Amino acid sequence: MKVLLRKNVEKLGSMGDVVTVADGHARNFLFPKGLAATVTPANAREVEIRKRKEALKQKLAKEGLGKLAKELSGFEFSIAAKANEEGRLFGSIAPANIAGELTRRGYSVDENSVCLEEHIKECGTYDVTLDLYPGVKTQVKLFVVREE
Repeated sequence: MKVLLRKNVEKLGSMGDVVTVADGHARNFLFPKGLAATVTPANAREVEIRKRKEALKQKLAKEGLGKLAKELSGFEFSIAAKANEEGRLFGSIAPANIAGELTRRGYSVDENSVCLEEHIKECGTYDVTLDLYPGVKTQVKLFVVREE
């Protein structure tokens, strides 16, 4: 059966594609979840309109995150954490901690955007890469200091 995908479906295709699937897969999975529709001119127009809206939304998101990346470029901030005399942290600084601190300072950053090779476990200065959107990256400087 040929169906028109209304949303991106992993391992099958992206929105607007016409794909051939088993009748049972279409009836029992794709149609009930609203992932696909039968191929008709009206459905094709609807999916094309939805595709344009999604593209515009993606473009606006990329522009907004591009502005955020420019604002954050070279931004420096510190996080205080409990540490011993040698500077070894009792816990660690994870991407969630960094995203939370940036959000607290007025920059809306998702923790999935914070790129760390491994959690930070010592006091010091770190360059942290933020991958805000595909192709939109920036670097911030993080100072991990000992909490008094």
